[in-house]
Amino acid sequence: MENDPSDSWQIVFHIAEKDHLSIFETILEPFVDGICLDEDAGEAGRRVVAFCSAQPNAPEIESRFIVGALAVGLETPIFKIEPVSSVDWVAQYQARTPPVTIGSFFIYPDHFDDELPADKMPIALNAGLAFGTGEHQTTEGCLRALEGLVADGYQIRNAIDVGCGSAILAIGISKLWPVVEILACDNDPLAVETASENVLKNDCAQAVKVFESDFYSASEVSAISPFDLVVANILAGPLIGAAGATAKQVSPMGRLILSGILNEQAADVVAAHEIAGLTVIDHLEIDEWTTLVLRLS
Repeated sequence: MENDPSDSWQIVFHIAEKDHLSIFETILEPFVDGICLDEDAGEAGRRVVAFCSAQPNAPEIESRFIVGALAVGLETPIFKIEPVSSVDWVAQYQARTPPVTIGSFFIYPDHFDDELPADKMPIALNAGLAFGTGEHQTTEGCLRALEGLVADGYQIRNAIDVGCGSAILAIGISKLWPVVEILACDNDPLAVETASENVLKNDCAQAVKVFESDFYSASEVSAISPFDLVVANILAGPLIGAAGATAKQVSPMGRLILSGILNEQAADVVAAHEIAGLTVIDHLEIDEWTTLVLRLS
């Protein structure tokens, strides 16, 4: 039976440990609109539901699960793909997307209607089709690295968030350094749309300029480069490939924050950036993910 064109889809599987979720978030990120984890574990483990606006390609999902699970020594999850109405999945996603506190940040979904904590900097997000809700360890690592720079008294005049996704990091930068020029770019037009909405939602539009760009190719980048702060929360492969170009974007006293790096990939990422003339000055690990802070050598 054919499904109504308005139907969405969900990928359902189970993981043994909550910490494993970030692996499969990264694997599924190009294909899904949102991922939810049931907090209560059953006999099969913790149930994960990934929502998709288009029918997923089962062989491709299976292939990615096999490769990703093998890379970190996990068993490949058994999954099923089911149709679900758009209204149902949005309601489920909202119900399963709680606010997150990371350091001085309180990150909450735009349907959250409780009182905001007075002692935290609020970031309202609609993750939409973009990656970055605050729940992923790589996002947490970047936010904590940013707070570390503030604690050290580091000042900036401009910044760029490359592969910005939901723009959570660009918004965080604008909260920590209110009067600076910030660029947020992504090569995914849907991410750019979501990022633009989130920037407006957080009253950051005067500070944060959102646009489409593949790394540093857009004219908006060259117009104000180099940057006192470059943040790239992507994946190890693209970070390694762009190391030389990234180094050229960092100002003489600037800082570079990199994440989206599995712990076992960190050495290769560091090596590529050392060849490009950068030095690691801080290294954070949260579960299986690494965040690096670097400067020019």
